[in-house]
Amino acid sequence: MPEVVDHSLPVAPRQAPTLWRDKRTLGWALGLGFSEFGDEIWFVALAYTAAQLGSPGLAGLVLAAATVPRAVLMLLGGALTDRFDARRLMIGADIGRVLVLVGALAMLAAGGVSVGLLLIVGFLFGVADALYGPAASAFPRQLVVKSELGRLSGLRQLLVRFAAIFGAPVGGVLVAAYGISGAMVADALSFLVILVVCVLVRPRWPRARATGHSVLSDMRDGLRYLRTTPRVRDLVVTLSGLNVFVSPVVAVGLALRVSERGWGPAALGLLSGAIGVGAAVGTLTGMRWRPAYPVRTALGLLIVQAAGLALLGLLPFGLTLGTVFAIGVTAGLASPMLVGPFQATVDEEYLGRTSAVLGISDNGLMPIAMIGFGALVQVAGLAASTVAFGCAFALLLGLSLSRPHMRAMRADGSGTDDV
Repeated sequence: MPEVVDHSLPVAPRQAPTLWRDKRTLGWALGLGFSEFGDEIWFVALAYTAAQLGSPGLAGLVLAAATVPRAVLMLLGGALTDRFDARRLMIGADIGRVLVLVGALAMLAAGGVSVGLLLIVGFLFGVADALYGPAASAFPRQLVVKSELGRLSGLRQLLVRFAAIFGAPVGGVLVAAYGISGAMVADALSFLVILVVCVLVRPRWPRARATGHSVLSDMRDGLRYLRTTPRVRDLVVTLSGLNVFVSPVVAVGLALRVSERGWGPAALGLLSGAIGVGAAVGTLTGMRWRPAYPVRTALGLLIVQAAGLALLGLLPFGLTLGTVFAIGVTAGLASPMLVGPFQATVDEEYLGRTSAVLGISDNGLMPIAMIGFGALVQVAGLAASTVAFGCAFALLLGLSLSRPHMRAMRADGSGTDDV
């Protein structure tokens, strides 16, 4: 595969300020956080409006409208990211999303809200997300040195959590006061903010690009690279396991446990909040704690998490509260320790495509895992199901730990050979 380097940027030494002194990178991260805040507002407004228009099935169709184009087109977005300029792709996607919302506001003013309008907006947002996601994952390699990627990932994760905590209630207030048009305006403003940030924040270094005979051949080559590069393949499998085994137990199993024991909705809110608080504590701690071998450390922490998942169907309320807090802490600690080395170890010309595959696995496998967990609960009961998912997750982590290149990987992706 021939390699192309972007010569439109000056080749600078691989040096940059530390993250907390790096105004360029902090500005970009904060802009992304504000964009996530707008997305949370929009999602709440969309869910509420869709529920008011028809049956639960129709609401589900509206909410899923963005999922299909995102899943189908994300690998294409990854190939375009690796072939062209990631920053310009982000700018183009943001311009597209602003135009979609402006057009939707005009249609809303002319004919009112409808299922068709919500489906069109969701579909077009899914297309934009398929372009934006891989580009946003590849861009950090042009902003910070490899050893800072984990810390930047932790900061982004923390901002996303804050956006979820505060964006949802703001979305509820806006849709109650102004209807879905208020949420559209707020989301459009958030896209304008990140658009301005992307225009102002220029990359420090060029990034190697890859090209084949066509974008399609680049897509095939990206899958080949993932299949034949053990250090990258194993990180993708491990990161995908976080959604496949953890999310169903936390999202579905916890609600079923509360219902089964009659603890009430307030208890579910407290347990869900404990996970979020624990994750924030873990992320803040992880941004200061920098182990020599972050992947090895993260896998060990997640084995503790797997044990907690296995016990969630068995514990009384007090112990369940402590366990979900510990699950949140381990998630907040481990995720940046895995994402940072992932971004550092992938060859530059494959960053977009490998990030796209990870995104596809997250969006595609998690709904299947949710359905599978629910079916298992019906057959075997909740306690047996949480034990099964926790043990399966522990087995996956044990297999990852058995790989020498995973145990030896450092924050900057060094210290590993494909074996």
